[in-house]
This record gives sequence, structure tokens and C-alpha cells, in this order.
Amino acid sequence: MHLSFKLAVVVITLVLSAQVNSQETSFISIPLDPALCPAGLGVPARPVVEDELESGDIHVTADSVDLVEKGLSHLEGNVQLTKDNQQTTADVVDYYEPDDTADLKGDVNYWDESLYLNSPEAYLDLDNGTGSFKDADYKLISNWARGHAKELFLDVGTLTQGNNIDFSTCEPQKTFWDLSTNIWKISAKSLTLNHETARGTAKHAVLKIKDIPVFYTPYLSFPLDAQRKSGFLTPTYGSSSRNGLEFRTPYYWNIAPDMDATITPRYLSDSGPMLMGEYRYLMKSGAGILNVEYLPGDDQFQGQDRNYINFVHKQNLFGSGKLDLLYNRVSDARYFEDFGGSLTTTSIQFLERHGRFTMHGANSNYNWNLYTNAQDFQILNENLAITSRPYKRLPQFRLNANSLAGNNALNYHLKSELVYFQRGNDPLLNNVEGLRVDLFPSLTYPMRSIAGYMTPKLGIRYTQYQLNENTRFKESPSRLLPMFSLNSGLYFDKQSEVLGKKYTQTLEPRLFYLYIPEEDQSNLPVFDTSIYDLSSSYGTLFYEDRFSGPDRMGDANQLTLSLTSRFNVLGSALNGVLTVGQAFFLEDREVNLPGRAIQDEAYSPIIVAYQLTPFRHALIRGDYQWDYENQITRKFTISAQYRPTSEKVINLGYRVVRIPTNTVGQANTSIEQTDVSFSWPIGKDWNAISRWNYDLPRKKSIEMFGGVEYNSCCWAFRAVGRRFLTNINGDFQTGFFLQFELKGLAGVGQMTVDFLTKQIPGYKRGF
Repeated sequence: MHLSFKLAVVVITLVLSAQVNSQETSFISIPLDPALCPAGLGVPARPVVEDELESGDIHVTADSVDLVEKGLSHLEGNVQLTKDNQQTTADVVDYYEPDDTADLKGDVNYWDESLYLNSPEAYLDLDNGTGSFKDADYKLISNWARGHAKELFLDVGTLTQGNNIDFSTCEPQKTFWDLSTNIWKISAKSLTLNHETARGTAKHAVLKIKDIPVFYTPYLSFPLDAQRKSGFLTPTYGSSSRNGLEFRTPYYWNIAPDMDATITPRYLSDSGPMLMGEYRYLMKSGAGILNVEYLPGDDQFQGQDRNYINFVHKQNLFGSGKLDLLYNRVSDARYFEDFGGSLTTTSIQFLERHGRFTMHGANSNYNWNLYTNAQDFQILNENLAITSRPYKRLPQFRLNANSLAGNNALNYHLKSELVYFQRGNDPLLNNVEGLRVDLFPSLTYPMRSIAGYMTPKLGIRYTQYQLNENTRFKESPSRLLPMFSLNSGLYFDKQSEVLGKKYTQTLEPRLFYLYIPEEDQSNLPVFDTSIYDLSSSYGTLFYEDRFSGPDRMGDANQLTLSLTSRFNVLGSALNGVLTVGQAFFLEDREVNLPGRAIQDEAYSPIIVAYQLTPFRHALIRGDYQWDYENQITRKFTISAQYRPTSEKVINLGYRVVRIPTNTVGQANTSIEQTDVSFSWPIGKDWNAISRWNYDLPRKKSIEMFGGVEYNSCCWAFRAVGRRFLTNINGDFQTGFFLQFELKGLAGVGQMTVDFLTKQIPGYKRGF
């Protein structure tokens, strides 16, 4: 007897993407969470066979057997048939040997590795490998799914046909108020699966919620395997104060094995219809994506057409080479403000376009990397002065190389760059453009051991310009400066005991010295260089230049001292790190950007960075900066997170940044904010989510949202209300977003999970 039932395919294929013609619809499969789902939905235990069977052997038991050779045999009472991984039980089995067929009646049960079904009546053609079942209840063991088929026909490995069949991942109804049971199911009048072509079709498919029909499609086509196929994706919807009600009905187009597209008609009740499109393609060693959005005659924007184009391509070339292409264009400066989702997005003032190629190589003696770039920008803020706009780099080349001599040996390094800057040569503005060449060779001699390290470094930097005609700078200014640095540190550790608890502690003093002679550089233009704030973070205390680009090389005669201590209580989660550092300036720093004064402070603020794990699942970290000269706290941040499980997290944060005034002990507070967010269960399968980011000096919220989630094996629901700042003028937008998922079938609504992951550190949810 050989009858491998494949009813699992019947159900699984209902939830895959569907091919559509004029009246077709598709569904997208949603993976199930084993932690939320019952084990097999109460599948009965399989019969135990004590005999060892060879492959293909049939094991048969029954209370009574009326065996007729070459005729009709009758088996009755607890009949069991076992072959390989398949088992069948029935009250009565009539086996007709000449045709190799069997009729099964009375509580027919079937098991295999993934499927269980129960039917009052079945017919098997063992010779042809076909069978039919009536009024069959089935359960998919691995997918926590169940359903019922009025009639089911199987041609093993070739064809499956069913009439009046349904599917659901919900358990049967327990109580009226139990939200996790019997919520939804899909019913189809007829279903045909062609296993040879890996294609299936269903006719008259209906989605029912609590047995109420909510969606109907006369024809449904779908693949039986993991192949992509064209079809409508699940619609989404939401609401915001700027755009009103919003609906999207995406259509997925499987163009070829190496390319596809998603075309999304989008309707905004306050602005009108919008068309969105995404085109993706794969190449042998590369890939790309094109996104286009078009809104004709925006009712909220004086009837003007609005659009956005984004193109990204990445390609591997010549072994280690990588090509990166980026193109962005938007119709107007307010596009992101109206359709973006955060202040970071809505405050964009220019869009980048670039073409980049990078390559690297290495051998036993040295490594190198090459960087080439052509970069342009679309300026969104037309009120931005041309002298404040970013320069185009057309083109830019960088070549860096390092020898690999290692410890206690002389190591060679080279940083080099050639770039041409362009920004729109307007004679009235006397704009400066031109070529810059920067060469920075250096030598280091690292000396490292388990007790400490010391690395002296000696370098020389040469920067040459070739400028266009202007009245501000000479045609070919240049600069040549040496630099010297010494980076050193020691390691001390000990083990001790306090109050009966053993702990380990380290002390790691570090000394960093930097010297660069002073040279007037006001004869050089400033293309892409800014100044680092040495009090912005602990790491800036050890930078070899306080300027970010080659247009300035900061004069320095300074010493940085720091001390790091780490401790860990053995056998406990208690551990922490504390670091204190300060830079001492032995001479005034006279080199600066245009319009900035000489920096004559004798020392930097004292910078403290800390991290503490007081107990398991808790983390506290932040930094503190004390400006001794002005007697003020320049910066203080602290954040605390408690995360006892993957679905429970609470975040608390506070930060303040102050700018010194000319009066000792006084400062202007530029930033002072609190930030609270959490995700926490509030009942069985229910979860609360929220974030509140508040500006204390201005007494207003920057971002706030709150919502609830429901998540079970059967279905999931999320509702989030949000109010957030959209621009620097203080305008706000409010919105309400919904997500509704039928587990194992489809998701409906705004996919808010990515948003929550970014907004709530540590957030993780099962749908």
C-alpha cells in the first residue's frame, strides 16, 4: 500500500501570493510563532507499532478479519494500517484484492509527519495511489492550522482536488469572549492543485471573520512552492492630520526570476490619488531598486504635481571592487514634510546623488584601499545661501595604504586625496571653486605588551589647491605641516573581596600627546571642513586633528589624560565601566574657521562616561561633562533600560546640553529633554506600547505615541496613535495607524513594527 497524503499543500498554498488575471486576488503568508500556538491543535496520539518494519512494508491489525484470497476481505474493529510514516485507523475496512482498493468507514483517522485528518468515510486505490475522503477534518501539525473539506480527492504526487474546503489557524471556539479562538477562516467552493506544474487554483474563495463574509474573490491562483507570482497584495490603511484617510492597494508583478515590481495606487482623502512604484532587479553580481511616487494636482499644495524618485544600485566589480550608485530627486522642498514620518526626514534640506567605486587589497606586507566618488546635491531649501550649500565633488579620489610590520617595528601609512569642488560659479557672489590635493604620509612604531602600550607617530601633511578665478584667494595656495603624537596606556588589575563578594577591578591610565605647529591658514578656502567639539564625547579627546577635513590643520600642543576602571562582581550580574578624561592645552589654538575666535582655554571640560549593570536585565549608561573654567555642567545624559524578557522593556532617558555665556557659572540651555518609552504586557496576549519625548525649556512634546497590541496564534492587532514634530518651525502632525494580521494568512494595515523598533529601544514583538 502506498498512499502519501499531501493535504498540507491544500492549506499552505491558500496563503501564498496569487497570480491574477482580470478578477484574481492573492494573500501573503505570515509565519506563526510557536510560543503562541498550541501543539498541533490537539492531534490524537498515533498508534504504536512494536514490530520493526522494512521500507514499503504494511502492518495491519484488527479485532476480526474475514480474509478472502483474490476477493473481498472484511476487517472490522480497531483496524490499523501502517506503512512507513503513514498510519490509518478505521472501524471497518473492506479490501478488494483484484483491484487493490479499500473502503474505510466509521471514524477514519490518518497521520503523517505534518498532517492529521479524520473522516467518516474514505476510499483508497492503493494500486494507482489515489484516494477520496468525505467530510474530512484536517489539522496541520507543523503549521497549527485546521479546516474541513466536504470532499477531497488525492492523486498522490500529481493532483489534489477539494470541494467546499476551509482553512484557519484559530482553535475551535471555547467561550464567547475568548478572542484567540475561531476568529477567521478562508472557505473555497473548489480547489485544484497540480503538483507537476506546481500551480493551484481556487474558485469562489471567501474570507470570513466570526463566520461573517468580509472578502470574496471568484478566482484565486497561487504557486505550490516558494516561487514568486504576480498578484494583489493586502491593502493598507491609516489616517493623519495632514493627509486625512489613506488607502493603499499594492499589486505585485513577478516580471522575471531576476526582477519584480510593486505598483501601489494610494488614495489620500485630503490630497487626492497618488501612484507609487517599486522596481527591483538582480544581476550576476549586483542588485538595484527604483522607487517612484507621483501625486498629480495635490489639493493641499495649490493643485501642483508632486513626485519623488529614488534609485539605488550596488555592484561587485573586479574582485574586491564595489560600485555604489544613488540618485534622489523630489518635486518640492515640502514633500518630506508632508509625507515623511519624523523630524529627521522632514527637516532634510538637500538630497544627495552619487556614484562611488571602492576597491581594496592586501598581502603580507601592506594593505590598501581606493575610493572614488562623484557627488551632487539637490537643494530643497532655496532660501539657503549659496555659500552655505554643500559643494559638489566632481570627482573625488582617495588612496590609503598601510604597511603590516606589526609590533616593535616601523609601520608606514599614507592618506591621500584629490577632489574638485563645484557649487555654482556666480560672479556676483564671488564663489570659490577648484581642485584640492592632500597628501599625509606618516610613520608609527607600536610597542605593545600585556602590561601596556606606547605608539609614537610622526607625519607630514601637504595640501595644494588650484582655484578658479576669484578675489578672495590666490590661484594656487598650499600648506605643509608636520605632526607628532604619542598614544600610551597601562593595564592594572586585581581581585579582592568586599562583604564576602569577590570582584575583579582594572585601572587603565592613558596618556595622549599631540603636537602640530601653528601656521596661518586664512589664505586657504574652506570646502568641506568643520571643527569637532572636543566636549561632544570622550573619544574626541584623542583625535589627531580638531578639524574634520584638510582645509584646516589645527595647531596643537596638548596633553590628554584619562583613567578607565572596570569592575565585575564574580557570580553576579553586577558590573560597570567608569572613564574620566580631560585635555590640557599648553598653548592657545589660533587656527580656526573664518569668523571664529582664537581658542584660549587652558583645558577641556572634564568628560565622564559610565555604564552600569546593577542587576540582571538592567543597564544604566550615559556621560557627564564639567566645565571647570566656567563652573557649569556642559552636558549630562543618562539612560536606563530594564528588559526582563524579550517582550518586556522600559526605557528612561534624560539629557541636557548647555552653552557657556560670558559670565562664569552661567549658561544657556540649548537642549533639555526627557524620553520615556516602554512595551509591556497588560494581560493575556495584550501589550501596551508608548513613547514620550518632552522638551523641558519649551514645555512641549517633540514626539508622543501610545497604543495597544493583541497577539495570538490565530490573529494579531495593533493600534497606535501618534503626534510628532514635522519641521523646525514647530508644526505638528497627528496620525492613527492600524495593523491587522490573520496568522498564517495575511496582514492588513500600516506595518508599524519597523517604526516601533526604532522608537522603543529593545522593542520586540511576535508580529
